[in-house]
Amino acid sequence: MKNLALAMILGTGAALMLSACDPHHHHDDADDEQFIIPPGGTDLGFFDEFDHAYDEQAITTSDDTDGFEFRLARTTVVLITMTGTGSLDGYLDLYDDNFGFLGGDDNGGPGVDPVIVAQLSAGNYFFVVGSSNGSLGDYAVDISVEPIGGADLGVMGIPDSVIDNGGDITDLFDVDSYIFTVNSACDCDIFLTRTSGDYDGNLELLDEYGNVLAYIDPIGDADPDILLQPLGPGTYIIRVGAGSGSGDYTLQVDTY
Repeated sequence: MKNLALAMILGTGAALMLSACDPHHHHDDADDEQFIIPPGGTDLGFFDEFDHAYDEQAITTSDDTDGFEFRLARTTVVLITMTGTGSLDGYLDLYDDNFGFLGGDDNGGPGVDPVIVAQLSAGNYFFVVGSSNGSLGDYAVDISVEPIGGADLGVMGIPDSVIDNGGDITDLFDVDSYIFTVNSACDCDIFLTRTSGDYDGNLELLDEYGNVLAYIDPIGDADPDILLQPLGPGTYIIRVGAGSGSGDYTLQVDTY
């Protein structure tokens, strides 16, 4: 099934899923004529599947906010993370190009850092970075754009185990992405088990900064796994793909 679990269809035409959504709402939507995109950020540009971008900024006053614009070529899954330094307790708010509030997060990532996972249709969007409780400091934002498929696994405990029994590969161009966060250092095992079909599966693990941590593609059509992978606090992406064929699979992620 090629939909993120818990996805909601919004009136804006965007399908949205927020894994660590806080109820806060720092700005009004299009009814607030005074609301503009804050000038402190940057235009991150145009994104398609598997694209990634990075930027560094700072929150220098208690009312400082930065706006980051981006555009999507097609319906995709967007991962946005903010990593603060010093005492900065940052938040993220996501909007469409009509200033419609889509969702936000404050402390859903490691420590007090926010993270947003959203399934969005093609179009223009922006997100706002600000601080909670008057905190100040430098920060980095990363945005990764993934294909539709897989699931947002949310925050995993240590130890923890998550199993998705609903995965399927339709052809060699099909990739499913799974996103999860850990709040402290741990080791991780990832198992891909074919349950039907003839596909030749592979596994790839990336961090939120776009770095490939592991890529496993066994000889023949053996099931791939990633074992004893050390992880630091952060958000990670698992990509499930195939060199050929099609079929169904189960994905299991263990942290310990």
